[in-house]
Order: sequence, then structure tokens, then C-alpha cells
Amino acid sequence: MYAVPGAGTALATPPDLAVEPLVAAVTETAVRTLRPCVEETAEAGVPRTHLDALAACGAYGLIAYEPDPASGVTARRVTREVHELLAAADPSTWFVWTQHHALAKGLLRGGDASLGEAWLPPLARGDRRATAGFAFLRHPRPPVTAQREAGGWRLSGRVPWMTGWGLADVVYLGALTPRDEVLFAPVDCAAGAGLAAAPSAPLWAMRGTRTAAVEVRDVYVPDDEVVVRQPRADWVRAYDLENADAQPAVFGQLRATADFLLACEGYEDLGLRVADRAARLRADAYALRDELPPGEGPEDRLRLRAESLDLAVRAAAACVAVAGGRAIQYGNTAGRLSREAQFHLIQAQTGGLKREVARLMLDGS
Repeated sequence: MYAVPGAGTALATPPDLAVEPLVAAVTETAVRTLRPCVEETAEAGVPRTHLDALAACGAYGLIAYEPDPASGVTARRVTREVHELLAAADPSTWFVWTQHHALAKGLLRGGDASLGEAWLPPLARGDRRATAGFAFLRHPRPPVTAQREAGGWRLSGRVPWMTGWGLADVVYLGALTPRDEVLFAPVDCAAGAGLAAAPSAPLWAMRGTRTAAVEVRDVYVPDDEVVVRQPRADWVRAYDLENADAQPAVFGQLRATADFLLACEGYEDLGLRVADRAARLRADAYALRDELPPGEGPEDRLRLRAESLDLAVRAAAACVAVAGGRAIQYGNTAGRLSREAQFHLIQAQTGGLKREVARLMLDGS
């Protein structure tokens, strides 16, 4: 029997969250379905049955989930806990699943009301599963463009990385217009719809996420299917603000490293130390996000995110040191944890974060 990630440490699920219905259902799925085969999933790839299990427990409806007001638990706390649990139990499945929410967020924030009515219910049930392709829009020359045509747009180019390829029904695709605007729309992933996997170098971290380069071959998007269209500078600013804070998945990663060290005889104290340090960082990071409006306290937000990443990398390195030579073999938990910690360095990365993490790792403070 696998324990709940972080159990018995300062990172454990708080009692009021543990009994919250969605958290309880996700915990059961994470512990009984995902965690027992996490090493196999990391190598062979996320199976569709894992996503079916997440749909069955209600995880796909997280974006619009509202707890019972009488519980005193907020939707924000539930969201963080679900991400932490899934990222701790099975990072590959977590990352495929988390891509789904970009489309739902876009529909909730903007777009035609009829689009939301058509898309949101099946997305929330997990009947239709989405992935995303748009982080490249921050690059100086985004590789996917949109050209105006009568009644819509023609999208062409190459998405460098698309997670969950072969598992998703639709991709929330971004493209750059000739007027330096970003355009977002749901695009069908079915064969013949204009998307096709392209050759690309294999990943050395998170390769179980079924991530592929994808060619966008003259995909037509009608105007009434465009969810967002705005100046790219505005979108980049909002993207950087949204990703300025320490991410719950990193604290899930730290739960997993603490659990690993606790399970190693003679290293239990290290596991507890990792959990204690991570819990202090988490409390500060979440309090900052709850107490200040977006955009305020940018230096503190960046510092806390960098410190959480630095701790995740160092804690995973400690797991490798404890495991010894076998850690360099694929299929070993310590080696996987180390690769996943490195992945978090680049997930939702910004220029400011690059500089702060590099400085912290070299200077130590």
C-alpha cells in the first residue's frame, strides 16, 4: 500500500483538505492507480487509462470546481493540493493532465459565450481532452503564424513541443498574426485535421509525457472559433505575471523527494528536513499570492520561486547520492526524481526566472 505523498511530514495534506470530496477522490486515484506504476509510466509513456481514471475522479473539472462553502476550504487551496498530489505521485501523468486546463481557462476568460457552452461541459467531464501549444509565442520569432482569410485565419508552422500527443482530442493552439497579435483557438487533433507529428530529438527528462514536435499544416480557423486575439505584448506581460509565483507542482516534487529519503534507512532525518524547508517556502509563496494582487511584490515572488526550484534540485541530488550508482539507470526512482527536478527549472520559465535561479545556484543566497 502506498502512502499519501508527504504523509507524516510538514508537507502532508491538511486535515480539512484531506476530507474535501475532490481532494479525497484525487488522492485515492493518485495513490492506488498512478503511484504504483510511476516508473513504468516515466519510461513507457502515460497510458490513456490514467487519464480515464482522472476523468472518473473529477480532476478534469478542477478549473471550475467550487467546494462546499460550509467546509471553509477555498477553490484555490483545492487547486494547489490537487496539483501537488498528482505531481508527487506521477509527474508524467500530471503534466499531460495539466495541459488540458489552458483551453478551459481561455474559454472562461474570454471568447464567444457559445464557444464556452459548447466546449466547457465535455472538457470538465474529461469527455474531451485538451493539450496546449503556445509557450513559443514568447520567442522573438514564433514558429506558428496566422494569416487572414475570408471569414477566418490560416495557421501554419511547427510547434516545437506538444505534450500528450496521441492522447489529446484537441489542442489550444496559439499563433502570431502579421500585426504582432496572438491568436488562440481550439484545433482538432484528429487525423486529417492539419496537425502531424514531426521528427524531433528525444527528451531526457519527462519523456513519458508523450511530447512531440507537431507540424501545423494550413489549418483553417473560422472567426467564431477564435477564443482570444490580443496584442502579443499584452499577452506576454500576463503570461509572465501568471508564472511569477512558485508552482504547486514543485512542492509536489519536494513531497516525492522527502518520501524517498524517508524510505531510505538512516536518511529519515534528511527527508524531514527537506519537507520542513519546503513547507516554509510553500507557506510564504502561497501567502504572498493570496495577500497581494497580481503584479505586486515581483521581487519576492521571483525569489520564492527560485528558492523552491533550487531546493527541489538539491533535494533530488541528495536522493541520487543516497541511492548510489544504480541511480543512473533508467527505472530508478532517484534518477527519475533528479531529471524531473531539472525539468521544473524550464517549465513556464521566464527571463527573470532564468537569471534568478542561475544566480541563486551559483551564489547560494
